[in-house]
Amino acid sequence: MILMEVVFMFTRGELTRRSGADPRALTYAVIDLETTGLHPNKGSRVCELAIVRMRGDGVVLDEYSTLINPGMRINNDEYHGITNADVKHAPTFQQAAGDVLAYLRDAVVVSHNLDHEEKFLIAEFGRLGVNLSGLPGLCSLVTARTQIDSWGYKLENVHHLVTGEWLDAVHSALGDARALAVTLTKFINEAPQRLSWIGPQPAPIPALPRTGIVAPRAAGLRRGTEGWLATLTARLPRMAYPPQPRPGGLADYRALLGHALADGRIVGEEANQLAVAATNAGLTQTTARQVHEEFLSDARARAEADGVVTPAELRELQRAGRELASSHLISDLEEAAAANRARANGPLKGWRILPVGDSPAVTEVIDYAVEHGAKAAVSFTKTVRLVVCDDPLADDPRLAKPAAAGVDVLAPEHARKLLEDEAAKRATGLFADQAGEQVAQRIAAERAKVGRQSRPEWHGSWRKYELTDTQYHQTFVARDRSWNEPYVHQVDMAELRERQARAASATRNSGCAVVVLAGGAVAAGLAELVRQIVA
Repeated sequence: MILMEVVFMFTRGELTRRSGADPRALTYAVIDLETTGLHPNKGSRVCELAIVRMRGDGVVLDEYSTLINPGMRINNDEYHGITNADVKHAPTFQQAAGDVLAYLRDAVVVSHNLDHEEKFLIAEFGRLGVNLSGLPGLCSLVTARTQIDSWGYKLENVHHLVTGEWLDAVHSALGDARALAVTLTKFINEAPQRLSWIGPQPAPIPALPRTGIVAPRAAGLRRGTEGWLATLTARLPRMAYPPQPRPGGLADYRALLGHALADGRIVGEEANQLAVAATNAGLTQTTARQVHEEFLSDARARAEADGVVTPAELRELQRAGRELASSHLISDLEEAAAANRARANGPLKGWRILPVGDSPAVTEVIDYAVEHGAKAAVSFTKTVRLVVCDDPLADDPRLAKPAAAGVDVLAPEHARKLLEDEAAKRATGLFADQAGEQVAQRIAAERAKVGRQSRPEWHGSWRKYELTDTQYHQTFVARDRSWNEPYVHQVDMAELRERQARAASATRNSGCAVVVLAGGAVAAGLAELVRQIVA
């Protein structure tokens, strides 16, 4: 194997209006990094990494996210919110490297400002003695600038333009990667003109041992309509094959969960503490939901241990179920309680009915009445409103008092008809109006039809012609960099293509499309990874 310096990790492709491959047929690895600074050549390191693997039609296949212990002090936490305490139990990049390569394999790697991610990945893998080249890459910043005429091209601005929504967790790696995945889906599937892919096809890349060590961050928490824990869980990655939580961290998370739910509700500070505990436990969406469901199931078992779930215990379980987004685990208890309440507050509420006899016909009427809120009497009192018996004219001493008091004594079929009419009258309510319901349905259908016919608002920003390399250079490179997002690298596409062509030519001459430097540093790094996996 010939050793060589790899200048580019990615070979840039593009989404263009020119003829090319169908981008919907490709798999994409949308990546975002949070870093300790802007310059890896001056020692800045990765401190968080996220990858969303998706199909071109927008279906998310897998997610990966973890904090990274950079092995240095973090001094820019005001930008991304990651502190030294947050990364204390996180994996190093060396520990995460095998998983990162697995998520980048066989996909077009997408980033909003790919040059930034590329420099950091080259530096991080370079520390392991691993150099990669020839991976297909797409810069969504270049795509947005080339196809859209907008006032700003930061990810949050482009995402808001094409989706109408603002980012949920800005400056978190997973939040930004998810936002970019949605934005990419819009470009590929809903652009006013069909876009094609011109660039290399996804290809296999070398593998490193995988550790499965993750420390996902639940950033940008808010209570929302479903509670703090619903947001916390949603901010964690949806990993197709989630690793098992770390036992010590999991015990801390469960203990903190019980403490937070002791008063029946979770507040903001408790949610933030739970987020830290979830990171230390290595929870993902799947494992967090499992923990929450097990927690509620254990509480239900304790409530049922004496054979009776009291109203107070049910209220506790209900509050916990709402907070844990696991109410389905106590739905049968809630349904039973709701049925009791419905019977007690049914349309026949206030009726006391006295059965005379126990024939099937009489029993059926009494059952119907009780199911709809009535009470069954055992003897006649002045509160009884109806007596049901098989023969109202029979010489039965039990009928004398009701007859003297003027209370109706009816046969089962007549009593059932009276009760059904009363229940129907109560059920319709005072303001029921079928014509009004029809008007509401017609208006909703008309509004939905107008909504389907209107074109998306972002199509109004679509350039009449996509920018050429020369136009791109004049618009975004040659002008004063301070006018538009000075912190963003101003990529010169023409120069980039020329440099990549030279690098590709050198790679072909070497006989290697992807080069992995093998030496003492690599051997030591791989040995350390294997040691950590075994340990």
